[in-house]
Amino acid sequence: MPGPTPPAWSSGLEPLHHAARDAARTLAHRAGSALADSRPGGAIEIVPLDRAAGRTAARGVRAACSVPHYASSAMDGYAVHGPGPWRVVAPGSRAGASDGRRLDDHLTDGAAPGASAASAVTLAPGTAVPVVTGGVIPDSTTTVIREEFATRRGELLELSPDSPRTELAGRHIRPAGAECAEGETVVRAGTVLSPAHAAFLAVAGRDDVPVCTVPRVALLLTGSEVRTSGLPAPGYVRDAFSMSLPPMVKAFGGRTVTVRRGPDDAAALRCLLRELSAEHDLVVTTGGTSRSRADFVRPLVQDECHVLVDQLDLMPGHPTLFAAARDTAVLALPGNPLGAMVAFLLLGGAFLAGHLGRDPQPFAPAIAGEDLADARSERLLPARRHEDGWVPCRAVGSNMVRGLAAAQGLLSVPRDGLARGQETVVLPLPW
Repeated sequence: MPGPTPPAWSSGLEPLHHAARDAARTLAHRAGSALADSRPGGAIEIVPLDRAAGRTAARGVRAACSVPHYASSAMDGYAVHGPGPWRVVAPGSRAGASDGRRLDDHLTDGAAPGASAASAVTLAPGTAVPVVTGGVIPDSTTTVIREEFATRRGELLELSPDSPRTELAGRHIRPAGAECAEGETVVRAGTVLSPAHAAFLAVAGRDDVPVCTVPRVALLLTGSEVRTSGLPAPGYVRDAFSMSLPPMVKAFGGRTVTVRRGPDDAAALRCLLRELSAEHDLVVTTGGTSRSRADFVRPLVQDECHVLVDQLDLMPGHPTLFAAARDTAVLALPGNPLGAMVAFLLLGGAFLAGHLGRDPQPFAPAIAGEDLADARSERLLPARRHEDGWVPCRAVGSNMVRGLAAAQGLLSVPRDGLARGQETVVLPLPW
């Protein structure tokens, strides 16, 4: 039976069945980008720099001024013109002042010491002016003499006998634009902004930055047998998702704004899915994705959404579904904890990266540290790096989480298995 009409935002996304790992990730990443582009304003907001760290640049950001925006001194000392000795242009003297005022008149302008005073001077040959670190370099300066290498007697300034000759080689001057030029792109679109980025944008004259809107995520946790605290009786299980999925969402740049629990009831789940789909960018469900009579999520997603990924050619996480609803994407994870978390790391992380304009987290080269048997499909096993290569952790069944808790990454074991020393890839964990 054909499913519902694909929503407009998902046009051009070709569905996959029993999808290979890379193809499924690529499709989820494209879906995230397409959904973000369909939002009013392209899911972009402007934030002040003190709130920028951790956000993702939505566009390339250009410097509003050169950095430094003036030539400045790298040392306390004297800006000089020529090989010396020099006459110091001192307060009270009109010599060297560019506008006819005395140098001490400039010091009353309210500017930082060494800034307006030095900038008011054009040094004639054989003259000098005191400067401080970060202060403006006067026009015609040929070098800066450090304080410890300067000998001054009244207005006469000389280079100390023990000073290096390199003091006359144009040193200790920070040219304007040494870090960047005005108008230069200093942050590229898709960059995850660090505190250092925010600081650099500030000195480049920016007050704010365009960032991608944080994707809003809802969790719909299903299963009448799930208990949220205490020791479950036989036939019941503890919830493994409400404390694990939100931090994983955050690690990929999203924000979990709603967590709802749904019973094993088709009508109730349909109401919850419709409600959550109207208010979030991604709805993540857990459980009910297999094909038994007790699995209510699979038929619900197939009926309500345009399915883009119908199962993964992968273990664990095989029964995963990824779909497009009218205003959101739906990631239906299996109920087994490891299978669900592996599928989220693959598809949820890729979707959120696409929504934020980032590249998906790449797999890294790896070497198998032991022989690993073949299987009916590719496996992603929780593993750790050892001296001889990557080795799977203990307890890596799809219903287990102990292995993932001890892991550093997900090791790809292809269908044909791996021999010790053979090359493969690993997906680093985001925690």
